[in-house]
Amino acid sequence: MTNAQLYLEDLKTKFNKINPEEYYLSYSGGKDSHLLYWFIKEYAHIDGIKVVGINTYMEHPEIRQRIYDNCDIVLLPVKKPHEIKEQYGIPCFSKTQDELIYLYQKGSRAEYLLDRIYDRDFLGKDGKMHPNKFGLNKKSRELLLNNKLHPISKKCCDFLKKKPAHKFEKENNLKPILGVRSYEGATRKAKYKSCFTKDMKFTPIWDLDDKLLNEIYNEFNIEIPSIYNYVTRTGCMGCPYGHYAHEVEKELALLGKNQKKFICDYFKESYEILGIETDDEK
Repeated sequence: MTNAQLYLEDLKTKFNKINPEEYYLSYSGGKDSHLLYWFIKEYAHIDGIKVVGINTYMEHPEIRQRIYDNCDIVLLPVKKPHEIKEQYGIPCFSKTQDELIYLYQKGSRAEYLLDRIYDRDFLGKDGKMHPNKFGLNKKSRELLLNNKLHPISKKCCDFLKKKPAHKFEKENNLKPILGVRSYEGATRKAKYKSCFTKDMKFTPIWDLDDKLLNEIYNEFNIEIPSIYNYVTRTGCMGCPYGHYAHEVEKELALLGKNQKKFICDYFKESYEILGIETDDEK
């Protein structure tokens, strides 16, 4: 058997650990969640698992169409993007840093927060000092302390995705199957270390790396959206969290005139801070 086949057979044993009628597949239209969709529907033929997506109003058209094509249920956000921006601010640097900035801008001066804002060593529960791995970087700290930042927040993820999903789970007494992988960043590596989270969310591909993911896609000829010819990950169109890989500019180049104008207006202040070129028509 190939490595791809071995992984998929092992994935079957992981799914034996759940009752399908107690879970639903959280489907985003991206490569990770679509792999699980394909596995459930075409490889393992597992019955009883509803497929649920969310139209956040911020997906690429191709990804949004996949959500409507493949989902049994499509949820809507509890707040629209412009409402979130007006009330809480917009993303900028990273989810971790933006949460610190949000709390500071809202007036918190808690000691643990200041340790992270100033990137100071902190006293651990073991009584020893530890380096702060999640402090603000120099640029964001200087801009924040000099009051040169617009309202910043990662709240759009909460209102566009998390809250409608939680509402659905509570109303239907279901837990999610999530296509998250620990190889996608330090935060996920720390959070996802087995098939189940503490609250029993099912994360069966937490141990799947990029190489094997691509091998599975290639060996079984699984459909890949054309947008992956240009970017490595999908999410909300033009989200500043893609700036580290210069993917924002690539995404903007794929959008129609009206879509691009909406995204550039929405993320305008963050784009200016990050130096993201939008090539706006004057």
